[in-house]
Amino acid sequence: MNEGDVVIEQPGEAVQPPRPRRVVPPGVLAPVLAAIVSLLLIVITWRLLVTTRRGQLVEEAARIGSRDARESLSDLTALMLGVVSVPFLVIVVAAAALVALAQKRWSIAIAAIVVIVGANLTTQVLQSLLVRPVEDASSIANNSFPSGHATVAASIAGAALLVLPVRWRPPVAVLGALLSASMGISTMIGTEIGAWHRASDVVAAMLIATLWYFLAESVLAALAHSGGESRSGGNPPRALVKVPLGILTVLGTLSLALGMGALAATAVRAPITTDLGHQVAFLGSAAGVAAVAFFTQAMMLRLRPHHPKPQSQPL
Repeated sequence: MNEGDVVIEQPGEAVQPPRPRRVVPPGVLAPVLAAIVSLLLIVITWRLLVTTRRGQLVEEAARIGSRDARESLSDLTALMLGVVSVPFLVIVVAAAALVALAQKRWSIAIAAIVVIVGANLTTQVLQSLLVRPVEDASSIANNSFPSGHATVAASIAGAALLVLPVRWRPPVAVLGALLSASMGISTMIGTEIGAWHRASDVVAAMLIATLWYFLAESVLAALAHSGGESRSGGNPPRALVKVPLGILTVLGTLSLALGMGALAATAVRAPITTDLGHQVAFLGSAAGVAAVAFFTQAMMLRLRPHHPKPQSQPL
């Protein structure tokens, strides 16, 4: 057919309507929405638990309630908290990059570095800029929102999901949730000196890491689309994801129910003056932190879009 020829519809021939152009590439919308939700939850956490007197009373009760756990676990928490340092973070960044580069996944190596560095820089900036209200119900008025140690653990867990081969990601998501929850609760217990952080600090740290993870995922999905690739190659088989995703969901739901119940009881009775009330508040805060760790990892595992294909066979 020459240029300028007219296509004549034959009788009975079906005419295919032109496909509408996608405004958002496939695989991009879900992580973008997840990033927006993470940002909103960070703001809500700050507003409810840090800037209101009721929220401050709840977290102060939990901080006091951490004393019993600290008497039993301070040696363990000191060991965990002592691991996190700048050299440790540099080693983790280098290891994540090497794992990705070994698979010739250059864009994912960069994304892992961006998630770890971006999340931890965001936490440091917020810690320096945010100021707790003057009418603070806590005896410790210095700002500790968000937690640096919890950000390190959560960002490492997210980076691992970015760089590891497909079949490793489901079990690593469960391990990442346990790592994030353990480090977060350890900062709430602290060392012999005292508690390092409140639950709101830890929750915000996890959400910051989640925010950066999904921002990186949205960019990677857009790159995959621009390269003309389908999404199917980057997701683990459903059978491989089903059990770990179920474990994360069940643990997250149980932790959320326990945490919400204990914190609701604390909020109704605040200010708390009994040892039992303080212990219930701490238990609720710890359960709430665990719930956030389980659900954020479940989201990362479930909503992971396709990544650009490696230049060689993955590990």
